[in-house]
Amino acid sequence: MATIQELQDKTKEFVDSRDWRQFQTIKELAVSASVESNELLELFQWQDGKELDKKLLSGADGDLMKKIKNETADVFLTCLAIADHAGFDMEEAFLSKLSELDRRYKKEQVKGKSVKIPSDD
Repeated sequence: MATIQELQDKTKEFVDSRDWRQFQTIKELAVSASVESNELLELFQWQDGKELDKKLLSGADGDLMKKIKNETADVFLTCLAIADHAGFDMEEAFLSKLSELDRRYKKEQVKGKSVKIPSDD
């Protein structure tokens, strides 16, 4: 299993071996992340979420699962490209964000509840 840093390095190698960095700015990568996220979202448009969950968890729709995996990987790849382009460690950023969310959403206060707690910034 690869680490996040190894995946970030593979993303850099993929981009650089194709000489695509010349087309990438932080803005273009952020746009790409949004587009890829919306392609994932489009798979679920006009469908009942609970019914989709049942189908996916039962393995009844392998084609949809394949599409979900591909689109999720596209989102992740774009996020890794953003981290590489901006020069930050995605693993550190992820763990830092998870720690922030852990402080903001105390288990004792939110367990079993769907709530939005504003961030401090």
